[in-house]
Amino acid sequence: MSDKTLATFRIEPQEWESFKALATSNGSTASAVLLQIIRNCLDANQIPSASSDHISLDSIETLIDKRIEDSLGSIETLIDKRIEDSLVVSLTEVRSQLEELRGKLKAR
Repeated sequence: MSDKTLATFRIEPQEWESFKALATSNGSTASAVLLQIIRNCLDANQIPSASSDHISLDSIETLIDKRIEDSLGSIETLIDKRIEDSLVVSLTEVRSQLEELRGKLKAR
């Protein structure tokens, strides 16, 4: 098992059930959503103020930058894999054509 901390907190039962339902309806779990909220706060180095409904532009920019970096890393990996797969197919085709040509030359 990994070195992770089990965090507990108190919440009204109805709020917790509603939160879990919301997470599920968005294709996630309550735990995954809470972990993402924690990561977002850490990435932005800021906890949203409980007294205001707005997030600073700096924290939004930081979150956007982080998500772009994460997405680009995934896209780069996919592109590299596709290029590698295409090269393998192309090399296989070239080898096959060379063998075919060698066979024709030997037949002459």
